[in-house]
Formats: sequence, structure tokens, C-alpha cells
Amino acid sequence: MKKIFVVFVSLASTFAISQKNTSKFSVTYNKNVETYFLAEILSAEHRKTNKDFELYKIKECSVYQPIVKSTLAKYNHLKNSEIAILTAKLNDALIEKFGSGNDFLMKPLMYHKEFPATGWINEYQFDNNNLTKEQNKEATDLIRNYLSELSKFYKQENLEQFFKENKDFYAGGINEYSKQIPAGFTNAMEQFYGESFNRYTILISPIMMWPIDNNEGRGIGADVLLKTGKKNIYEIASPFVKVEKQGQFGYDNQFQARFLSVHEFGHSFVNKEVYKHKDKLKKFKDLFENSKLKEAMIKTGGYGDYQTCVAEHLVRLGEIQTARLQKDFERAKRLEAYHLKENFIFLPKLEEKLKEYNADRKKYKTFGDFVPQLLEVFENTDIESINNMLAQNK
Repeated sequence: MKKIFVVFVSLASTFAISQKNTSKFSVTYNKNVETYFLAEILSAEHRKTNKDFELYKIKECSVYQPIVKSTLAKYNHLKNSEIAILTAKLNDALIEKFGSGNDFLMKPLMYHKEFPATGWINEYQFDNNNLTKEQNKEATDLIRNYLSELSKFYKQENLEQFFKENKDFYAGGINEYSKQIPAGFTNAMEQFYGESFNRYTILISPIMMWPIDNNEGRGIGADVLLKTGKKNIYEIASPFVKVEKQGQFGYDNQFQARFLSVHEFGHSFVNKEVYKHKDKLKKFKDLFENSKLKEAMIKTGGYGDYQTCVAEHLVRLGEIQTARLQKDFERAKRLEAYHLKENFIFLPKLEEKLKEYNADRKKYKTFGDFVPQLLEVFENTDIESINNMLAQNK
């Protein structure tokens, strides 16, 4: 493993503060998110895209996710309801027309005031830099109209009662996840990235379905720009432990909890910096699409876009550096091995390049200031080198 400068590592001593005592950080759940995933379960049979996978998720996850099982028992009679059909149509449209998945819905769900409240925290706009202005507006209108209907569904079916009935399970999940969180990790992230956000919130989602294999779940990042100009960021987490006995809630795995939390928060620091440099990645776009990397990234996590590939690499770079900053070298080493195995082949070169950033934080006050230098790692390569690195990873 490559060593980093001592001046960087020594900063970890300043982050001994307990994360639980940091008012900016919390673990909870959100009724908008849970209501959406309830509707997604009901919509499976109406899907045109990914229908087989959606049905498989229900069959698989209902075995070891109690909230999914109870949802099916209580609401399965609504599988032909208007919200079920609308949810299916929305997800099909996101894929077919806008090249997006349901992860794009987490942001508007957080922009909307929490059900049963109506209205919006701030003006929501769908934004994908691969789409035209007209396409982004069309997606915005589609999603805003859908959330209006989802809000009505919440009231019509008295879902407030559903959350009252399951309050003990949600409380258990929140407590279980909270125990896994490394002390002061958002403080360490702020130091590494050179910027901060207003609030950091982990939202457990016991109803989100993601087949669990080797304690791996799904995390989705989202952020909300407030009218004050400040920004709140979120991680929405599916269960990653099978609930097989009383007293389990699906989140009792430290490595996965820490990985997902730092990873998804990391996207709020990284994505905006990568996407603003789209024009600097023209060469890498060709390399990505003409080498074996695109196929490998799709198998890894459905990362079929070159900008996404870059962002995912840099987020993982941030995970490793955050762990090192906290002097959690075991976690850093495990993350490094884990991500290399998952085809993030540029990590060693990125870590080497990052030494320049760590050595001169007066010049590079924020991670964003240094991103153009990191992009050179992706640009200064060739198809043969990429394919060779992938082959060595097998």
C-alpha cells in the first residue's frame, strides 16, 4: 500500500469528537421515501422494463425483510391501483426516455415536504447533463406530478397508521445502524474535501428491496439545496443483513454501514466537481467505450457512463482517504482491496496523484480545486493499458 504524507495523517487526532454528539449528523427514516418504495412494490407487475428483476426482488426480499413482508400482506390488494400503474410508468419513462433509474427519485422525494405535509422545501429541478434543457424540464414535470399523486395516496390509504404499527422496527433499525457509524467521520470528510454541508442524514429504508448477498446492500445519495443557500445531504440505505431472528433489523454489519455512509455522502462532494468538467473528459469517453472498461463497470454496478465511472472512482478515493485521516488503516486497506477487486483500476494512480493535493492544501483549498489534476489520470492512458489493468485484476 502506498504511504501518504504524515502531515495528512496527523490531522486525524482532531476528529476524536463523537459523531453522535455532532448536531449536523443524524440517522432516521423518511415517510416520502418509504411511501415511494411501497408503491414500487405494488407496481412490479405493471413494469415494461426490468419487470423480471422487480418480481425477483419481491420474491427474494420478502423472505428476510419484515417490512416488505408486512407491506405485501397489508397492501397487495392495491397492486392494480392508480398509484401502482403510475409508479410503473414513471420508472419505465425514466429508463427509456431519460436514461435514469429510481435513484434519481430520491432527490425530489427529499425536496418535497415530508408526508402528510404538502408542498416543497425548495424549487425542485431534474438535472442530468446528458440531457437537453427540454428533456430535463419534461422529467421535472413528470416527477413533480407523480409526487403530487403519491402524497394523495399516502392520505387515502392512511399510511400514517402503517408507520405507527411499525414504529418499533424503524426505531430498532435506526439504533442498529447508529451503532456502526465511525466517530467523527463527517468531520474527517469535511477536512479532506475542504468544504462542508448543513446537515448529514442517513435514512434507513427497511422497505427498499435489494437482494442481500454477502452483506451487500444498496445506498443512494441525495441532496437538497435550501432557500437559505445551505445544502443538506442524505444517504438512503437498504438493509444489508438478512433479518432471521428477533432483535435483528437489517443493519448490523459495520463494514457495509461505514462503506455506504461515507460513499453516498461522498457523492455530494464529488459529483458536482466531475460533471462541471465534462468537456475535459472527451478522450476518456472514447477510451471508456472502446476498451473493456465499460463492460466491467456495468457488471460492477451498472456504471455504463464515462462520467459516472470517473465519479465512482473519486468517491472511492475519498472513502480510503477518510479512513486514513481517521487513522483507521485497517478499514482503508480493506476498502482499497475491495474496490480494486470491483474493477476500480485507476485507484493506485489516483492515490499517487493525490499526494500533490495533500502536500499543498494552501494552493488546493478544496477537493474541487484539484479535480482537474485527477482527471489527467483518466485522460493520460490508452486502451491497451486499461485492458491490461483489468486483466491483472482478475
